[in-house]
Amino acid sequence: MLLSLGENTDNDAVRKIVESFQKDDDVFSNDFLTDTVMIQRTVGKPSTSKLSHVLWDTLNLNTSDGPWKPARVITVDAKHELPPGPYFLASGNTLAQAWRLFPDTQDAFTTTFVPASNNSLKFDAVNVMTNDGLSRQVAVPSRLYTTPTAVKPLAGKRISVKDIFKVTGIKTTQNNRAWVDLYGPDDETALFVQRLIELGAVIVGKTKMHAFASAEEPTDQWIDFHAPFNPRGDEYQTPSGSTGGGAAALASYEWLDYSIGTDTTGSIRWPAAYNGLYGLRTSWNSTSLEGIYPSCRSMDTIGLLARDIDGLRSLTTHSMAFSPDLPDRLPKQILYCTDFLPHENSAQNSLVDEFVSGLETHLGIERTNISILERWLQCPPPEAEGKDLKTYTNKTSYNLFYYDGYNEYADFREEYEKKTGKPVFLGPYMRWKWDRGAEVTLEDKKQAEKELAVYQRWFQENVMNAEDGGGSNAVLILPCGSSDPKYRDLPNPSPNASPAYNMNYISSMQGLPQIVVPVGQIPFESRISKRTEYLPITASMATASGSDLLLISLAKAALESAQKPSQVLTGRFAFKI
Repeated sequence: MLLSLGENTDNDAVRKIVESFQKDDDVFSNDFLTDTVMIQRTVGKPSTSKLSHVLWDTLNLNTSDGPWKPARVITVDAKHELPPGPYFLASGNTLAQAWRLFPDTQDAFTTTFVPASNNSLKFDAVNVMTNDGLSRQVAVPSRLYTTPTAVKPLAGKRISVKDIFKVTGIKTTQNNRAWVDLYGPDDETALFVQRLIELGAVIVGKTKMHAFASAEEPTDQWIDFHAPFNPRGDEYQTPSGSTGGGAAALASYEWLDYSIGTDTTGSIRWPAAYNGLYGLRTSWNSTSLEGIYPSCRSMDTIGLLARDIDGLRSLTTHSMAFSPDLPDRLPKQILYCTDFLPHENSAQNSLVDEFVSGLETHLGIERTNISILERWLQCPPPEAEGKDLKTYTNKTSYNLFYYDGYNEYADFREEYEKKTGKPVFLGPYMRWKWDRGAEVTLEDKKQAEKELAVYQRWFQENVMNAEDGGGSNAVLILPCGSSDPKYRDLPNPSPNASPAYNMNYISSMQGLPQIVVPVGQIPFESRISKRTEYLPITASMATASGSDLLLISLAKAALESAQKPSQVLTGRFAFKI
């Protein structure tokens, strides 16, 4: 343990310092008290040699944690003052940071790693299992080493990234064994991950995802790698969308601060809902996706997960480089989308309705029911030539999604078959997806891009549009999440294509930011645990492109007005029972 003490430091002050270590840091343990205690002496500052005796006496005092008696107390010299906390004394009296290993009991991580000693953007894999050999371990540094600053506002925040982000020195798996066999470690780090590191974040590992960020469900669709375990309820519920590994980790582990992923057609939103987390699908094209393997370039965007609304706002503000200033004008409408709402389950609907009522109170306006399908019929764009919205966009998202999903990996298929003499093996969903993608022509994709442009222009003119300074003229209330258990051991239906007009694709096709907000939990009788368990319930809403921070602020205000918690717990319950 390393301490920085002044000449007038007394026993009580030392005790308070150590107690703060115990309270604030999950890496520090009392073992650091009973071994070597080091008093830091910075070159050029007054000597602190007198403090050895004071410290020895202090550490022999009896406290609620027992007597503190170090094996030895020494003074160490430092050219630059180090932050106090747990350290290891290495050969030559050099100090090494203490990192703690935490077990990945939920099987949420694909790989875990630590920064290489000579390059902050290069990483070395952590090749350590738990003593029983059943779980990989995740290394995290002491929280005492870093303090957030204006330059590094995310200093010390421990973050996982989805296994679709490139990280130098670490293999990407794409959740596919053929990919792992063909390619070595990545030689670049995704720009967004670089941004997090520059802001002071600690990237601790890559989390599991669906193969090629698709739409697989456990367990019979997860063929090459096992699905992570959602900690909520009976622990046998689906982790849901392709950022499910990141969501399962964040909902399970107190030592993890944030999880980063992507969202194409729900890959952040649905894991947030099923794992009971705050999730944000960010505005499309709001930051660079360089170094992230694509799924559908017309809809891919960054997704963020947090356990509290303030943390989500902080992460979004700094990592996405949005202006922290809120727009001068608040939305004038709350649009309640009756094409998908209300929820059929009365308990779920009641919790969501309380949240929406809180938003009404905050904005001082009542919700307006809207059917986007009917609005289209009232003022269709001329390009639709009389077709309703469902008919006009019937193949729009389909052709974009499946064309990219198949053709982005043409080189991979060719290289793998050339090397091995056999085709890439895929699970049932991905086989179906690539078969569909092979049927979509480039001309089909180009036509879909034209249709999407028409749909987007019509939406901005007739439903919701952006205002100056990151504003939005309206808030669109959408559903996200389920009130029914979805057990991971049940067979899944055969894959099928989602219609272009559905609750997931509105934000995806319009490039909107959409937030998922835990608003409560409802009981169910689990056939797994044979007891009453609780499913997290979430509300969701979207605003115009570029209004991400406004959206988060509105969600926080709605929670406060509805007198609902603004953070969730880890483990079985999202909220206290």
